[in-house]
Amino acid sequence: MKLELRHLVLVRTVVEEGGLTPAGKRLGISQSALSHQLRDIEEQLAVSLFHRIGRRLTLAPAGNRILRAAKLVLPEIERAEVDLSQDPSQMAGTLRIGVDDDSCYCWLPGILRQFSRAYPNIELQLASAISEKPLQRLRNNEVDLALISQPARERQVKLYELFEDELVAVLAAGHSMASKNYLQPKDFSSEMLFCCGRYAETLLYQRVLRPAGIRPRVVMQVNLTEAALELVKYDFGVALLARSGIPRYLEGGEIRALPITARGLRRTWRAATRPGRKPPESLTALLQALQAGQGSNVTDL
Repeated sequence: MKLELRHLVLVRTVVEEGGLTPAGKRLGISQSALSHQLRDIEEQLAVSLFHRIGRRLTLAPAGNRILRAAKLVLPEIERAEVDLSQDPSQMAGTLRIGVDDDSCYCWLPGILRQFSRAYPNIELQLASAISEKPLQRLRNNEVDLALISQPARERQVKLYELFEDELVAVLAAGHSMASKNYLQPKDFSSEMLFCCGRYAETLLYQRVLRPAGIRPRVVMQVNLTEAALELVKYDFGVALLARSGIPRYLEGGEIRALPITARGLRRTWRAATRPGRKPPESLTALLQALQAGQGSNVTDL
């Protein structure tokens, strides 16, 4: 690669300072040394970076292209150097987190524990009630970050994709459908359905049941995963739960977890923040921890 970071720095500095002499002073080298470096770069790249009119320099098209690259690349590298030079243990503050589905507590505590070990002076506050509507609380500045599993229709939020998890049908090992490889929409028509989190129920209905014209016999919202599993264990019905939250409950062999349709039913967890100015360093660090723990992409709505 012929183009190096020092080339970007040189071109940017000459343009910002308006000439070789002030640029050399800023870089701590003489004008002649800077002029020599500039000629070396032009020879390596086989292009002219500046037009020389007497002692005056103006950007040539190639120099303008390098300047655009410098404006993109150098600020990010400078921010990275600042971040790396900071002591994470000295970062302080309070971060308020809202969630729309308590099933996130099967994966969230481990991430938050690691985060707290790295940033012991940052206080984490959780607001977990589903009825509180975390995106609304985010807009009202009542939380700093919202973890959501629902499709987001909010316009003024910034979304960070974390990961997908699978929703499964959990039933008693002795249930008549326990030997199936997966459940079909019609299998729910005669069942009492226990749901932990209303957005999981909405997803099941919109993607699976409504297209097939099916409704469960009864739908009951159950706040605790353990309560839903006890009802399932005694064959009162079928529970809709996240697969990631139930492995230890499957060990006894009293219940089974089946995919919903042959393709499975999956949802995406996202972190949401307010858009606009650069978020505080503590929030950026938390987002990085969430992404590192579960994967990422970023989308602006």
